[in-house]
Amino acid sequence: MKNKEYQKLLVMALTASLTIGGVGISTMPVWAMENPARNMIMSKAAFETEKNKSEKDTADKKGESETAKALKDETVYVKLDASGDVSSVTVSDQLKNVSGLKDIEDVSGLKDIENVKGEEGFTQKDGKLVWSGSGEDICYQGTTSEQLPVGIRVTYTLDGKEISAKELEGKSGHLKIRYDYENTTGKGSGTYTPFLMVTGLILDMDQFSNVSIENGKLVSDGDRDLAIGMGIPEMKEALSVEDIDIPDYFVLEADVTDYEAVEGITVATNEIFNSLSSDSFDSLEDLEDSMDQLQSAADQLVDGSGQLRTGLDTLLSSSGTLIDGINQLAAGGSELEKGTGSLADGAGALSEGGKSLANGTSQLSAGAETLSQGASQVAAGADSAHKSTSEQLLPGVQQLYDGVTGMQSQVESSIGQLSGGTSQLKGGIEAAAAGAAQLSAGIETVGTSAGDLSSGISNAAASSAEISAGAQNLADSLSAAVVDNSALITAVESLRASDGSNSQTIDAVIAGLTAQAEGVNGAISSAAAAAGNIAAGSNALTEGLNNAAGGAAALSGAINGDIKNGADSLSAALNNDLSSGAAQLDAGVSQMAGQLEDGTSQLASGTGALLSGTQALDEGLGTLADGAAQVSEGSNTLNENMKTADDGAKTLSDGLDALLEGASNLKAGAVILNSGLGTLKSGSGELVDGVTQLDNGAAELNDGMIQFNQDGIQKLVDAFDGDVENMLDSLNELLDASKEYKNFSGISDAMDGEVKFIFITDK
Repeated sequence: MKNKEYQKLLVMALTASLTIGGVGISTMPVWAMENPARNMIMSKAAFETEKNKSEKDTADKKGESETAKALKDETVYVKLDASGDVSSVTVSDQLKNVSGLKDIEDVSGLKDIENVKGEEGFTQKDGKLVWSGSGEDICYQGTTSEQLPVGIRVTYTLDGKEISAKELEGKSGHLKIRYDYENTTGKGSGTYTPFLMVTGLILDMDQFSNVSIENGKLVSDGDRDLAIGMGIPEMKEALSVEDIDIPDYFVLEADVTDYEAVEGITVATNEIFNSLSSDSFDSLEDLEDSMDQLQSAADQLVDGSGQLRTGLDTLLSSSGTLIDGINQLAAGGSELEKGTGSLADGAGALSEGGKSLANGTSQLSAGAETLSQGASQVAAGADSAHKSTSEQLLPGVQQLYDGVTGMQSQVESSIGQLSGGTSQLKGGIEAAAAGAAQLSAGIETVGTSAGDLSSGISNAAASSAEISAGAQNLADSLSAAVVDNSALITAVESLRASDGSNSQTIDAVIAGLTAQAEGVNGAISSAAAAAGNIAAGSNALTEGLNNAAGGAAALSGAINGDIKNGADSLSAALNNDLSSGAAQLDAGVSQMAGQLEDGTSQLASGTGALLSGTQALDEGLGTLADGAAQVSEGSNTLNENMKTADDGAKTLSDGLDALLEGASNLKAGAVILNSGLGTLKSGSGELVDGVTQLDNGAAELNDGMIQFNQDGIQKLVDAFDGDVENMLDSLNELLDASKEYKNFSGISDAMDGEVKFIFITDK
């Protein structure tokens, strides 16, 4: 059932008969508890709240016509002392410019008028105001000293004796507080206007106990009690009825300890009477239909309160699960705090490692520069050796081989002439022996150099392979070291307050973490690519050096093997055999000729081997020159990439420093979160206590509604057969008078209006 329909039924019940025991207090709105008017000066935000509340009620009116009347929604804030005497009155008016008028004509007897929402101005003359609305609503406030149509008188009785509010401060005992509601609209020649008055008092459970309410209801939230009382002053007199119990006061009784003034707010409104149509009471038949609706509504309230009780029983039985969840959440908060501590420590170690990496890449870059320079020198030397071998050594050995071959032919063809040329042969042999000795010494030197060259190239190949492996490991490590801040961003997102108060800070932190991850991952990617280039260059260098090492080894084997042996044999033959043969030449030409033939054959064989070795040496030096060129090119690439890697490592180090700072901030946030979860955990027990008390209250409400239905509504319906014709006439007059009372401070005839009074007791 909608609230307005229920209000209509409530008034119907009040006009026929009323049993107040629980008269719909649970559904009666207490606007004052939601209105930020404690200091009597309405802020712009407060007026926006009032505007939003009333816009829903007037939305249909706004849509009816572009020429609809402007609506003046007025709230009168009355500040009272503890006895109910008025100390100040502030009136808040909202002119709802339904038709979008440029100027709004208003009437007001207020003083100190101030526009509290916009900058629109007004002119005032003889109580009339003209606002420059420009199509907008106007919200203003002012003050007044005019007599109020309604009021409150508060009296206090402690242990049976009346006492003033000032004297009551700090006292203990059995206290009775009585609120008497006053309505002066029907005094003298005036017309009575009905007002429903509802009071809410917030009671500290440490000071108030054993609380009972007359003409009201007590609601508890576990920490504090809310006493709600109501009355319709002068209604009973206006209807001229004796048997209907229409309260015009409420009483609170309690045992108090060290009494402190109670904060109270009272709302007086005729809106529920204005929502009723007097046409509804033109016949007893219509009222009878309303009584049937009232009975049906009462039955629904009984059912609803029973469902509320059942729901609260379910909530209470599930509170254990809620407590377990809160405990798990608190435990998770503790683990999060520990984890963020470990993250901060790890970020610190990673930052230190990043600095060490930056230092290492700087050193590696310097080493790559030195390697590039040395490789260039090796390439130049290898190319020079290759040219010398191709252009000088190989042609000379070829000439030697050709000469020995020709000499062998001449020896074979001129063996008959040998005896005549022994002297010349001896001299030639001696010259050949000297040349062979020089050749053997030269070959030995070349063999030693070739061996050294082979070892150096092999060492260079091994170093290049180590560089390649190290660079590849560095590339793999950098590729794996991707920074993923998704979990960190999720944890920060969970810190966003539900009211959005820290959204700007949270968004800034998330943006910083995202930018940080992108920067760090970009730097890591650059470093990994550079390391991969280094590894590729080093692999190419290693392959070239291995090829060069093979050629150098073959050259060294040839020179130190066949060529050296041939040179040694040649030298031995010339120095021993030929010398002996020359000495014995005279003894036997035939023997000498045979030895000479053998010697020339050996010489031809040795020079052939020398030629082959020299050719192999030339090919090896060519391979060495090509490999050295590749080494030089690879080392240059390595040098450039190491510079890039060094820059990337420095960027990585800076990013890791930022990561460390972010991890530290996250750790601090986790500590705060864990503390808050601890507070939530400690308060969960109080939550269960509150649910328990609420469940007990729901049980009492259900029992009260059942009793209200039986003792109130049912009796009201049963007693309806009495004579109520005169009361209906009075009720119609009362409703008409209520509709005529649309404003307190003044209203233009061209406006519709609504008014309510809010009384705030100064604590």
